[in-house]
Amino acid sequence: MRIWDWALKVYARQPVAEACLHLQDAHGQNVPFLLWAAWMAQEGREANLKDAARMMRQWDAEVGAPLRGVRRALKPPRPPVDETAKEALRDAVKGVELQGERVLMESLEALSTPGGATIPVLDGLLAAAEASGDPPRRAALEKLATALEKDRE
Repeated sequence: MRIWDWALKVYARQPVAEACLHLQDAHGQNVPFLLWAAWMAQEGREANLKDAARMMRQWDAEVGAPLRGVRRALKPPRPPVDETAKEALRDAVKGVELQGERVLMESLEALSTPGGATIPVLDGLLAAAEASGDPPRRAALEKLATALEKDRE
């Protein structure tokens, strides 16, 4: 399964979304990168994680984080700005942010090659987090791995 289709499917499950947002907000992790690592583990793919992490960090610094910042800045009321107009703008930014995540994930997918044997999702997450240079607490990654493996089809 292609990464984007897989990511939409698993992220729709509440425990996955909750674990991803916790890793992003409490640990500064890049959710598309972690989902890519989990997808690779489940698909038995391989990639140079350090090169992928370098690409992700640059993308996040220049594209992902700024878009997320704009979206979040538009969340609270901003009188005298019309609330309906502000929310329409926020929705548009959210759509662009989502498209940016798709571009990142598909770029990461292009770096991966068919490998062979699958590995545990947690192992893939730990390796990717380590390659990113700022790994979160293991417990946070375990929560995501458990959520991803639950009801796996």
